Amino acid sequence: MNISMILSGGVGSRFESDIPKQYNILLEKEIISYSIDAIKGAVESQKIIVLCDCSYSERISKQYDVICVECGNTRNSSLKNGLDYIKSNFPECDRVFITEAARPFLTSRIVDDYFRMLGEYDAVITAQHITDSLGRKNESVTLRDEYYLIQAPEAFRFDMLYDNFKADSNITATVQQLPEERKVREYYDFKNNMKITYPEDLIIAEQLMKLRNGEV
Repeated sequence: MNISMILSGGVGSRFESDIPKQYNILLEKEIISYSIDAIKGAVESQKIIVLCDCSYSERISKQYDVICVECGNTRNSSLKNGLDYIKSNFPECDRVFITEAARPFLTSRIVDDYFRMLGEYDAVITAQHITDSLGRKNESVTLRDEYYLIQAPEAFRFDMLYDNFKADSNITATVQQLPEERKVREYYDFKNNMKITYPEDLIIAEQLMKLRNGEV
């Protein structure tokens, strides 16, 4: 079984809104709905679990026909809650796909591709090349080609992730909790994988979404 998880526990303190940013409206739809719709359109995903605050769980569950699990205080604790829920309720889960509700540009093709690549790899991560110059304190020269950015979405073989993941870890890149011998696919072709963080990001996202939809 393949299961998708959407991390939707953020409070959006930098977004300056009365409600978390993922429940704000982007072109007449809640931001979170873009991720849900993309996953529902994927043929490889059988279940959707949303990690969210309990005050939103009943509405989200009914409105979008998804499973809601209470989030934690951090990204890692939320993810652990989701993994524990899967372990207890869907022990047959083989692969898990993880994305963030504040990233509305997910597509069904990405979801399917990541699940399928797990047939060969232990993990698939969204990677972005660094195009600006990169510096490091107390280092005179830093070669940017030796580094890359890691973003959601990501996908894992469930048992490997579950057996190695620790909620109290300070590591923010989930893949870095896996053992050194893990086989990882770095996927560089997810363009415009924008995460909405600040109020002005919503304006930018609207234009990018219109462009993707052929409206501009």
